Amino acid sequence: MASALTLALESFGLEANMTSNVTSGPSNLAVQFQSLCTPGTGIESWEWDLDGDGEIDSTEEDPYFLYTEQGSYDITLTITMDGETSSITNEAYITVTDGSNISGHLSGFWLPENTYTITDDANIADGDQLVISEGCEINIENDAQLLVNGLLVADALSSRGESIIFTSDSSWSGMRFFDTQENNILANCEISNASISAILIEGDSKVDIVGCKIFDNTSTSIGAAFEVVGSDDVLISQNIIANNYSTNSTGGIKCNNSTIDITNNLIVNNSGSYSAFILMNNSDIEFTNNTIANNESHGVNAYTSFILSSDPIIKNCIISENNSIFFSGGTVNVTYTCISGGYEGTGNIDENPLFVAPTTGDGIEYNGLAADWSLQPASLCIDAGDPDVMYNDVDGSRNDMGAYGGPNPYELEITDSEENTINIIAINSISVYPNPFNPTANIALSINENDIQHPISVEIFNIKGQLVKTIVNNEVVQATNFIWDGKDNNSNSTASGMYFIKMKTATSEVSKKMILMK
Repeated sequence: MASALTLALESFGLEANMTSNVTSGPSNLAVQFQSLCTPGTGIESWEWDLDGDGEIDSTEEDPYFLYTEQGSYDITLTITMDGETSSITNEAYITVTDGSNISGHLSGFWLPENTYTITDDANIADGDQLVISEGCEINIENDAQLLVNGLLVADALSSRGESIIFTSDSSWSGMRFFDTQENNILANCEISNASISAILIEGDSKVDIVGCKIFDNTSTSIGAAFEVVGSDDVLISQNIIANNYSTNSTGGIKCNNSTIDITNNLIVNNSGSYSAFILMNNSDIEFTNNTIANNESHGVNAYTSFILSSDPIIKNCIISENNSIFFSGGTVNVTYTCISGGYEGTGNIDENPLFVAPTTGDGIEYNGLAADWSLQPASLCIDAGDPDVMYNDVDGSRNDMGAYGGPNPYELEITDSEENTINIIAINSISVYPNPFNPTANIALSINENDIQHPISVEIFNIKGQLVKTIVNNEVVQATNFIWDGKDNNSNSTASGMYFIKMKTATSEVSKKMILMK
């Protein structure tokens, strides 16, 4: 009697078939292939030629491949089962472009030596990831939107001068994070000229926005800079949110049914019906060490903020406005805040903050980006924040009110002005070179003088968050330079792809992405 396997082969035959997450995109295109062969079980081997050169590139069932050079690539898959073979060749299946006409599904690594223009709606699908390196400029045209259902890492935080730029020569519809629980990050990015909302976060999505400049964006009925809906795992920290305009909403941050962290931001010179922020429907936000100043309301009641059915906590902030401060449908807990017009609460003051060089007027007609919102030495906001040591400034002194105070201050840019000398506090950082690398990467740690005296940990993780390699395990380091040979803790070679090296010190955690390209 014939076996069930033999009967299956006779009935359906052995047939090679395949698909992939993407078929085209700019160089450093990351393609995840999937076998769709028949039968679904029992196949003994897979042989993939992934670049059309006649050589076998992978024997995995579902291989991953990184295409670094422009061109079209034939894909051949050969499978074997019970001595039988079946092959399929898809000619010109993968097309690697120059990045001048991008749309559809995105996956891979974008590097600053290339030019990127998105000409129609583009998305990062669930399970896919796009990593954008410092120095990249992405131009989005034709009112296109960048939709993120998977993972977007646009992290240039370790680079002082090489931001990642998202902008448009005409207009675009901004970024939309929807139903993504990946560790999305926008760090040291410049986001401008969006015409719906610069950053729209929905569907319980997870996003960190750190150290970005969000400016010159517009909207009608949603937040011009931020609209956060039904999402709690969001961090908005150390950003400057300036010169954004909304016709019927806020130029700054709007939250609906979202409890998120908003810390150490400059929210200045925005315009809208409610110029700085809107909180609605249980958006019990914690505002800590933010500077909110010179925003302009063109609404009937000229309110800076609108609060409905929400109980926010405002602490250690500066709110310096000519407009009315609150239209409150909830309970607002304000403490240790310098607030125009005064407000009942512990430690609150109503004083001129004495900014170093603020704009001379309110709203988008004045450039909030070019102003200096730090405090003059005589400011009564200095050492006036919450005295609890958990809020102390980075130098250990009592918290200063506003964005430059507390343990995670907005970072001042270095200036040549002799009248505006600023001490930049050394921050911890990681450098990797070359990056991308093959087969070894040089890792250089920059550790401030306080942390260097205490144990640190340095570990490498894959894109799934799994530990791959431990470099330093809670030790006081003597050397700060290391070499990683691409092998894991079991001395096995790791696959091509993106990895994160993370350093934990006594005062902070920092990370850096690294790309292994074989």
